Amino acid sequence: MINRRDFIYRAGLSGMSLPFLNAASIPAPTAKAKSVIYIFLAGGLSQYDSFNVEVDKTVLGKSTIIDSNADGVRVSNYFPTLANHMDKLLVLNSMQTNQGAHPAGIYKMLTSYNPRSSITHPELGSWVNKSLTREQDSLPNFVSIGRGRAGTAGFFPGQWAALPVQDPNLGIDFAERNRAVGEGKFNKRIDILDAMNKGFDQDYGTKDTRSYVDTYASSLKFMNSKDIDAFDLKKEDANIVSLYGKDEFSRSCLLAGRLVERGVRFAKVNLGGWDYHNDLYSKYPANANRLDKGLSSLLTHLSQKGLLESTLVVVSTEFGRKPEVNPNRGRDHHPDGFTCLMAGAGVKAGQIYGTTSSDGKHAEENKLDVIDFNATIAWRLGIDPAFEENTPNGRPFKLANRGEARKELFA
Repeated sequence: MINRRDFIYRAGLSGMSLPFLNAASIPAPTAKAKSVIYIFLAGGLSQYDSFNVEVDKTVLGKSTIIDSNADGVRVSNYFPTLANHMDKLLVLNSMQTNQGAHPAGIYKMLTSYNPRSSITHPELGSWVNKSLTREQDSLPNFVSIGRGRAGTAGFFPGQWAALPVQDPNLGIDFAERNRAVGEGKFNKRIDILDAMNKGFDQDYGTKDTRSYVDTYASSLKFMNSKDIDAFDLKKEDANIVSLYGKDEFSRSCLLAGRLVERGVRFAKVNLGGWDYHNDLYSKYPANANRLDKGLSSLLTHLSQKGLLESTLVVVSTEFGRKPEVNPNRGRDHHPDGFTCLMAGAGVKAGQIYGTTSSDGKHAEENKLDVIDFNATIAWRLGIDPAFEENTPNGRPFKLANRGEARKELFA
């Protein structure tokens, strides 16, 4: 078992998100969503083998079309379970990005900015964390679940980065006090440390040293929180657990549902492996099955708990795939006219927003840039998408770049 000093030291190195004691929060009186569950499909989901099937038959490759429980909404045969939940989902078929390579595409989708060599931008989850964290919050407001990009704070201080949970079945590592140090002895050590920090701050304190002290204090608060058991899947009701499979993605969705129930603002779930340049139809079905069943379970979970109206569920990917199947029986990268999904928080569920041309080559109606997509998520949480923060050297950047919220996506 690791001791708390090691836990907090590692927290500082990783930039993990913890409740910050002196957060400068933004009021959100018009917020319709309390939380976001953001499912990121790294690699590039094939829109023509999933949720954009209203194109020429030749574009569909080996995929076939099945009806859903929402009038006028059809999906690929690889998503038979979600077909019974499309009345809860809004399909966005006209997504666009200006990035067609993986690192840049992922970066643009998650930060709203093109990559730059001179700066690293915060992810949307970090903006949400910094904007909405309150002093009374006992859990971090940005948690990244599963393998993949954990959730950088960019030019923000490290406490606004995501708390990474790589294995949802194991919960939080190193969160218990070493049994060799009693509580009384530990508290005395903290008192001594506080006295030393106070004297140091008066004579030599800087923004960076104060940030480290705040992170340490927030770590202690988190580790003593009564809500830390939210990370323990064994504490969930058996009826909810039974909705899910035992694969990692399903368990990640289960954890995300538990976290938003406890008030976590932004839970990011990673599901990678969508980069099928070859043998698409032999490799794709297994991953599609994970998404099909895991997302369906999450929507049922949130509905049964009465959380869907206050939780915005987002499914995104960095770009889509080309309408042509290549000679290697795969699909290559395609940034113009891909698909994302939204559910909950009053979205116009059971509908399709935007179209591509019938040949699948480009977005046609109601084009939706990724910066507008991110602006819409922030707006639904009650955060102004144009909210601006400065880098340490004084350069101003807005949360969603120049993006504008698409309010028409909601009833």
